[in-house]
Amino acid sequence: AAIAIAAPTLPLKICLTHLPNPAPKGSPHPALARSQHTLTVIRNKAFIFGGQDASGALCPPGIHTITLPAAPTQEEGEEGGEPDAGAAYTCYPPYTLQDASTGETLVPQPRAGHAACARGGRYLLVQGGRGADGRPVEEGNCIWQWDCEGLSWAKLRGPSQLGVEMAPGRWGHWMFADEDQGFLVMVGGKTRDDGGGDGGGSEREAWMYDLHAAAWTTLPRLTARPLAAAYAAGKIYIISSGEGDIAPGDAKLGGMVHFLDMRESPTEREKPGALAWQSVRFPANPLAPGPQPRAGGALVPLRTGHGRVYLVYLFGCSDEGGRKGEKEYYSDIWTLQLPAQTRSAAAVKDKIREKLPRFESGEFRWAEAEIVPTEQIAAGGKVHPGPRGLFAADACLDGHGVMLWGGINAKGEAEGDGWVLRLAHGYADSDRYE
Repeated sequence: AAIAIAAPTLPLKICLTHLPNPAPKGSPHPALARSQHTLTVIRNKAFIFGGQDASGALCPPGIHTITLPAAPTQEEGEEGGEPDAGAAYTCYPPYTLQDASTGETLVPQPRAGHAACARGGRYLLVQGGRGADGRPVEEGNCIWQWDCEGLSWAKLRGPSQLGVEMAPGRWGHWMFADEDQGFLVMVGGKTRDDGGGDGGGSEREAWMYDLHAAAWTTLPRLTARPLAAAYAAGKIYIISSGEGDIAPGDAKLGGMVHFLDMRESPTEREKPGALAWQSVRFPANPLAPGPQPRAGGALVPLRTGHGRVYLVYLFGCSDEGGRKGEKEYYSDIWTLQLPAQTRSAAAVKDKIREKLPRFESGEFRWAEAEIVPTEQIAAGGKVHPGPRGLFAADACLDGHGVMLWGGINAKGEAEGDGWVLRLAHGYADSDRYE
């Protein structure tokens, strides 16, 4: 017990597994080199949709699926090498179907900068995005639903609450599903009325979609313009630069984490003051390490067991204007330790550590992840994704890993490979699973 209490919770040691582009040569839909797309993991498959290809054109609205490699066993350690990518890839072209009752074409138009999430272990949900003209796709705030078993599209519609007008289309936002309570949350984004401005308009909006009532309702406005967002343990988390109103160029001074507790039931949410944003500032200097807030990165929850949850903040590019070649691209991976889940072994450990001298729980502390090298035997021998932004990522391996795909590298080129981030075996099993 004493060893478990003394075991540090930060930093995490992780390993990276490279996933080469599995699309066969001559494939009619080989454009897995893309950016501003989405990747959604459902069971052991990653579903890639939308985005821009290497030329900047919108990708066709087909569904690309990649089967995740099996996690190595503790006996295999980190020497399993490159996974076998053969027969792990499938593409479902955008077949044109029509609604029998309305005659409407049930295939979403090409788009980039949209939001996506999984539902019920079977459905991929897609919302919003920009069309070929660079303007938001206006579809009346519908949600496209891809049936991974029936291989067909459907639309989920729903009005917004009375007295509140919802913009007909947005892009650059995030969407997450709460499977236990049956709702979606949508965070941030820009609309046609924002004029490209920063920090105002729809960028600070948050909405909830009740999957049972098929209706949108507003949530408290964000306290800052989000650069990244995630949903973990019933809370919405966003990262912003500074206090949210400072110039983007001052982001190197540090940033803030804001979170909104969605409570455990509609009854709890309806109580006065139940839904309110809270904020935690973090610096970014050698004495108090923390990441530089950045755009085009990913914020993904990662579970290590026994009620311990982290947010992984990885890669991205500087939140500044100019051509994409002028941006600064990042290759670092950071983890933020979240409060332990209530009544868990991790929560007990944190309470004990807070009462001991020279110990602390590590709650809301950042640490740069330590990457454990692995043997890469495939062609190219890549061991790290390198600096990149505007990629897609999602939690995988039942919440114990992160998968990413594509993006733009520091040369301004579109990447066509993927990576799986997981806890390093042995180290995680001995020291991190509390």
